[in-house]
Amino acid sequence: MTNVLSCFFPTTVVLVDDDLMFLDSLLESMKMDNVVFRKFSNPYDALEFINGTCSVNRLDCTDLIRSGEEESTSSWKSTLLNINWLHQKIYSTERFRCISTIIADYSMSDMNGVELCAAVEDKNIQKNLLTGVADEKNAIDAFNVGHIDRFIKKGIEDLGKQVIDGIKKSMYQYFSIFTECLSHHIAANDRTRFKDPVFASFFSNICMSKNYVEYYMLDSFGSYLFMNAKGQTSLLSVLTESEIERIIDIGIESGEIAADVLELLRTREYMLVYHSRDGSLPPIAEWSMYVRPARKLEGYQTYYFSLTDSKPLDIDFNRIKGFEAFQNGEEL
Repeated sequence: MTNVLSCFFPTTVVLVDDDLMFLDSLLESMKMDNVVFRKFSNPYDALEFINGTCSVNRLDCTDLIRSGEEESTSSWKSTLLNINWLHQKIYSTERFRCISTIIADYSMSDMNGVELCAAVEDKNIQKNLLTGVADEKNAIDAFNVGHIDRFIKKGIEDLGKQVIDGIKKSMYQYFSIFTECLSHHIAANDRTRFKDPVFASFFSNICMSKNYVEYYMLDSFGSYLFMNAKGQTSLLSVLTESEIERIIDIGIESGEIAADVLELLRTREYMLVYHSRDGSLPPIAEWSMYVRPARKLEGYQTYYFSLTDSKPLDIDFNRIKGFEAFQNGEEL
């Protein structure tokens, strides 16, 4: 992971080839834990499925963006994730039907792979073309005009591994496009952590060590909700030096902050962990309930973080539908 994404979750990958035996063999050679595969031998059926699915279930940046203003100070404004949108996602398994990637063979009798990819309506979907030696020039031409995003030579021995690599790159790029769209609505100083290699490495290590398969940005500061396949959640809260100073100033100016809470925050060994739907801070007299131990991370900025259970979130945890529920056939 080179940059941190605003969100990520298992998605649907569509495989299209008029040779079903080849598709079955390809699927047999690929083992991926965070992908839903749909295979089609008829490109027209595949195209109808892709465009029909995306008309009702696709990532749209406008769903996620909301301008917030904390009640405690009129000068502290930020672009916040719309947690109501987040609720709609995590309470339903429908998010896993979102199509991020297409793997299509070039040589099909009714419609070739380039024609299929060019007819896909959602331009953010990443399109991978399987080609033979004779098709390579057509693939290059299709790439140059933007009909496909990459192509994979079909005759190689490790085709399954190459396709897996293409899917991983495609899924990352799919969510990168969404993240880039979102970043235009975030203050410039808050965007730096998305491209901070230290923060990205730290973030990636959390995902791998805890087996998280999906995550969602909760605010522009760098806080995230993580979820494993069972739908169990954790909360990563992140604040920078300036953000902690701002919180301390808010508490002091109010005259309501408890002396022991103020002292804990000043040590930087503790931080305020709280997230609300409207982006507001909790009542200052109640801050002691939300103080958690903090750890320090030095990157482009100095970060303070806390990885805890996600109880400080306004979420009905009993209703969360994880990827395992989807795989077991549980619906909304």
